Amino acid sequence: MSITIALLCVILGFVILIYSAQKFVDGASGLALCLGVPEILIGVLIVGFGTSAPEIMVSIFSALEGSSKLALGNAWGSNICNISLILGVTALIAPLWVQRSLFRKEYPLLLLSVVGPLIFAMDGHISKAESAGLLVFISLFVMYTVYEGFRARKLARAGKLAQDSEEADVQIEECSEEARNLGPLKSSLYTFFGLVLMVVSSKVIVFGAVEIAMVLEISEVIIGLTVVAVGTSLPELTASVIAARKGNNELAVGNIIGSNIFNNTAVLGLAGVILPYDVDRIELVRDGGFCLFLTMSLLLFSMRLRTKEARLGRRIGAFWVTTYIAYMALLVYMTMHHNSLPEFLSFISMK
Repeated sequence: MSITIALLCVILGFVILIYSAQKFVDGASGLALCLGVPEILIGVLIVGFGTSAPEIMVSIFSALEGSSKLALGNAWGSNICNISLILGVTALIAPLWVQRSLFRKEYPLLLLSVVGPLIFAMDGHISKAESAGLLVFISLFVMYTVYEGFRARKLARAGKLAQDSEEADVQIEECSEEARNLGPLKSSLYTFFGLVLMVVSSKVIVFGAVEIAMVLEISEVIIGLTVVAVGTSLPELTASVIAARKGNNELAVGNIIGSNIFNNTAVLGLAGVILPYDVDRIELVRDGGFCLFLTMSLLLFSMRLRTKEARLGRRIGAFWVTTYIAYMALLVYMTMHHNSLPEFLSFISMK
């Protein structure tokens, strides 16, 4: 393939990606308003699951082909990218306001979904029983999320949400004019087809970028760690940035929370149920530990203020993006030195 065609794929992919992300965010927001449920629930459940669908499919097919361990790097790598790169870039472009109500519900579940697989992997192996436990967790999470959505709608309709109470965080406003014009059917179609187009256009961008890199004789390892890694996260990145710019902060944050929870449970659980896999100590500490570090940083940064909202501003965004660059640099170093760690991190290596 010529570099011209590859470049056209990248340009066309980005045009479709941005357009579909705008429609997707409008549809998801309109759907939440018309159904009478908080945007955070749409973000966590529909957006989070939808943007994790590629990782879930990769997990299933890799396990069926006897490579369940690929799911581990897939899940932890996506989680790291979601917080450090996606939330980081989003905060740099449009600072996010995080509702304090997340600390009672979504954040504890997110932390539990991260810690669980780490504990299971401490013996160097994730069994079928442990994988089944992860699938039970995600099933309960989905049922809980649906229950919370119906509960919020019921309370909103009954008018029982006092303005000064903590439950006001989930108070549902009447549909906006734009949402009423869309209606439930159009909102659903925008959400579904917007998500499909985001995934497809991301694949087109990755394909074109890889072709360009190969023509320019760039290392396959560098391609995988940069173009492919970022490219597979483009749906989450674009959806979060556009949602934040439109003021739909709950969609932007809920997208990341939901995606990470699904990655830690559904992706790892499905692979392990099909074929149990071993976990190297370096992968556990480096990738799993970094995933936990970023999750804790999200919790801590969101707890800084004692008001009903916490601001994830540009300084926090810059910190996350810097940590992502450092993590990528470590992976490149280890690849070039046959998976050996720098001397100052030698304590992680197996002994």
